[in-house]
Amino acid sequence: MGTKLSTLEWEIMEVLWALSPLSASEVHEKLPEHHNCHVKTVRSLLNRMLKKEAVSREKKHGVWVFTPAMEREASLVMVSQSFLQRFFGAQPVPLIAHLVENDMLSSDELDELRALINERGNNLAGDKTHE
Repeated sequence: MGTKLSTLEWEIMEVLWALSPLSASEVHEKLPEHHNCHVKTVRSLLNRMLKKEAVSREKKHGVWVFTPAMEREASLVMVSQSFLQRFFGAQPVPLIAHLVENDMLSSDELDELRALINERGNNLAGDKTHE
């Protein structure tokens, strides 16, 4: 799934990751209400996503049903790496600095980030002692 997905396509992927396999009309029913799109739009998007290899489909009881072609976590890793490369030269520290310096993280999120960093640091330190 190297091809970029639109915001609505990502929301369709979220529905499919949670509930697949689904038909186009079932996907349409599960999308958040703020999308006032028609089921034909969802069907067109699913066909476009099929061409992008983001989803696969098979016929069940005479109806096309769609499933994600990649696991959610693998997709997020690819998108994160692409975003990091494109906007921050593949360097995570400037991204985190941007979030911190622009007050985009709550104190709870900062605490969670500190805990993740400390845990990862401890894991790396443990790995070095076993070498």
